[in-house]
Amino acid sequence: MSSDDATIDDMVSESALQLWSAAQTDFDPFAVPADQWPQHAVPVRDIDIAVDTHLEVDDVRESLGRLDDVSVVLGREAGTISVLSVIPAGEPT
Repeated sequence: MSSDDATIDDMVSESALQLWSAAQTDFDPFAVPADQWPQHAVPVRDIDIAVDTHLEVDDVRESLGRLDDVSVVLGREAGTISVLSVIPAGEPT
């Protein structure tokens, strides 16, 4: 992985965490332990992350692919990639 990829991954990971956390209306991911998070969390779309980071959607999608099952859990539907959940630091994958 190049240093550019690592920088993009950091930006995408941070944005995904912030946007996903903000989208949750039924619980606060920072106040509730990860093992108690509900299964019906609100996903965050790749386009929302692209807008937040000012990156191209294709760059965000590539980065999300590298981050899948490392720091985020992805879902794919109708050509959209969504962050279904984040993986807290230190959690086994």
